[in-house]
Amino acid sequence: MKTLQLRTRSAATRAFTLIEIMVATVIMVVLVGLVIQITSEVLKVWSRSSGKLAANAEARIAMDMITQDLETAVFRNNGQQWLRVDAPLESGGDYKGQTVGLKLFSPALDRPSGPGDICAIGYRLSYKKSYANGPDVYALYRMIVDPQVTFDDYLGSGIPADSSQGSLAEPGKNQADWSNASIELDDNYLVSNILGFKVLIYELDTTDPALPVAELVNADDDGELTIDYAYGGTTEANVVSTNQLLYADIILTVVSDMGLEMLDNIDKLPEDPDDVVALHGDTFTRRVNFMAHPL
Repeated sequence: MKTLQLRTRSAATRAFTLIEIMVATVIMVVLVGLVIQITSEVLKVWSRSSGKLAANAEARIAMDMITQDLETAVFRNNGQQWLRVDAPLESGGDYKGQTVGLKLFSPALDRPSGPGDICAIGYRLSYKKSYANGPDVYALYRMIVDPQVTFDDYLGSGIPADSSQGSLAEPGKNQADWSNASIELDDNYLVSNILGFKVLIYELDTTDPALPVAELVNADDDGELTIDYAYGGTTEANVVSTNQLLYADIILTVVSDMGLEMLDNIDKLPEDPDDVVALHGDTFTRRVNFMAHPL
């Protein structure tokens, strides 16, 4: 009997009290909450970082493609236009300060097979649906014309007039691929999430023969586009000159999908748009030397 009482008393001393159970429960709840909070923050950082990495990868694709085309661009001093950088038609539009379109001639490495090597190439920044019934996105489109078609319909002195190269801004009826609608076709899609696109052109300033320097010709000192710039041609009021082109600065600003979603709903958020771009995007700048000199 005494042995049974001792066992019962010993088991009672080994049991948890109600206070101990409550304290342990509180500690467990706090620890679980901390783990959940840390995991949530890690997932947010991972999601933001992976989105930026994906957007940056696309920006590098576009940067490499534009660099390749500009480095191998062809120029001639024959009174025809060989390079055009389009600024927005409306200074207060959605693309204020951006490059809307880029047109040039280049022996592109990815040109279609066939005779010839010089291709007409067009870039266009647009905000449109990425696919049928899809969401509107900022995207960069790139069109490349077959070398044979380029030679037959795009290059020429204006005889016939429909193949005139005097102005790349107003294509003739045989140059339908220069139109904005043609460049922005889904088949010409290059990369998305491009929030900012600029091509700034520098040429050799020969006004002072004793001190020739590089001059930025299609933007102000802050890089804001001020005019449409075209190399060569005489039919456009904004043609600067036919001096030697030195180099171009390509500036691309990309934003992740999360950042674009926040910008679409910026009116409902306390964040500033610039802060959203800084947190969810990156700006890439590359200087490209023009290898070819006008002949």
